[in-house]
Amino acid sequence: MNNDEFLFHEETPESPVAVGPQVDRPWLILIVDDDPEVHAMTRLVMKKFVYNGRPLQFLSAFSAAEALQMLAKDPGIAMILLDVVMETDDAGLRLVPLIREDLGNSQVRIILRTGQPGQAPEDAVIHAYDINDYKAKTELTAQKLGTATVAALRSYEHITELERSRRGMARIIDAAGSLFTLRAIDRFAQAVLGELAQVLDVAADGFVCVTRGIARNDAQILAASGRYADLAGMPLGYSADPALSAMVMAVLNGRQHHYDDQRLILWLRTADGRDAAACLHVGRPLDGLERKLAELLGTKIAIGFDNLHLYEQVRRSHKAAVIALAGLADYKDPDGGGDHGLRLSRLVTEIAFALRGNAGWDTPIDDEFLDLITMGAMLYDIGMVGVPDRLITKTLPLDDQERQQMEMHCERGAALLEKASRMVEGSNYLSFGAAIARAHHERWDGSGYPRGLAGTAIPAAARIVAVADVYDAMTHRRSWRAAVPHAEALRAIQEGAGTLYDPTVVEAFFQARQARVRPR
Repeated sequence: MNNDEFLFHEETPESPVAVGPQVDRPWLILIVDDDPEVHAMTRLVMKKFVYNGRPLQFLSAFSAAEALQMLAKDPGIAMILLDVVMETDDAGLRLVPLIREDLGNSQVRIILRTGQPGQAPEDAVIHAYDINDYKAKTELTAQKLGTATVAALRSYEHITELERSRRGMARIIDAAGSLFTLRAIDRFAQAVLGELAQVLDVAADGFVCVTRGIARNDAQILAASGRYADLAGMPLGYSADPALSAMVMAVLNGRQHHYDDQRLILWLRTADGRDAAACLHVGRPLDGLERKLAELLGTKIAIGFDNLHLYEQVRRSHKAAVIALAGLADYKDPDGGGDHGLRLSRLVTEIAFALRGNAGWDTPIDDEFLDLITMGAMLYDIGMVGVPDRLITKTLPLDDQERQQMEMHCERGAALLEKASRMVEGSNYLSFGAAIARAHHERWDGSGYPRGLAGTAIPAAARIVAVADVYDAMTHRRSWRAAVPHAEALRAIQEGAGTLYDPTVVEAFFQARQARVRPR
């Protein structure tokens, strides 16, 4: 008698069926056996089987080699019903280490079936091979196969859930590391969308918004992508459909997450009291683990918002200190009108923007450089606080001793700013301003002071400030002369290109001037 005749011996009227509605995501079961009848009978007796609301979908391989190819192609196979004797007497046994080690698949559950248990003794096999069950075909009835399948799928479900949780946690850790390096709120919000989508393994199709004002009756969209990409920077009430806007505002005001069959809306607490929300279109209901991962990432995002808030407060305090120091320098300049530093800062920023697109410029101009030079330029003349008023207001030419004393303002200002900047790590407004203060009177041909630097040895920011400073000084009245006409000032700057001033900066200066006067 063929041992396979014992397979699925009648024990109950029907194969075991777990109660629950069937859904579209079946469990993938791979039958590996060289006997086509085994495949047919397995499909027949298990056709009504459902576990945890999901039916079975059978795949067939008739040799170990064919099974290995199928497993390599589809890592989502949950269970293997594996015969021992196929193309060789131990083909099934040899396949097990290939699955576990070569493919690195530790999740799939392997049930070994054999019609010749004496050839592969159970005790030896279960210890030597990484399998999950061992069944002789003579004992494997339909009921026992159903029981073994439930146990295998339950184990697979737990293992994959743990693996998903591990991968999700790893992504959250990576996401937190990436998010916490960002300092701009819009870039942070955009990154939030990407990281949330990655953790949930969906497309970045959504937006991040924050409440506006005390009334909390609307929100501002900080970043958006996918179908919502055009909404960035717009008020929520004018950009999203009314039903979605109402949902998001309910989350913001109720401070509770929202989940439905198509999207999640994650409430994000912020330190300044203006709560934020991340709305992501996922196109399906999220399971319990996905919700937990999303909410865990949400707590990390909230910490990121807190860090941004603190960082912004520190930046504002730094800017306030810079503006106060710049005001002190302006106070020493009776002809500056009290806003010389601000005028210079605006012009310097315009020149830097023009240089940003110049391929021949030697220093990268990124957002950080623009921020630093905008504020640092205001401090370029801080050393003038140490110059006696009688020299600043003197209408006659300075003698050699007086000129030497006047020129000391460069080193004096740089030393003052450098001393203060040491209290802050890295490049900052004060350290950047120190470099400008020291070198803004250096000249392209080396004829300047205090160190006689020439060409690109002069810091880039100081080269920019030198052009902006001479233009502002010439076009405003001084105690010893009237304001120079604009045309004359522009001509003097043009004539100084390549000798007094960096010719690339002069070119950018004129580009900035044209952009300012161009009709809109």
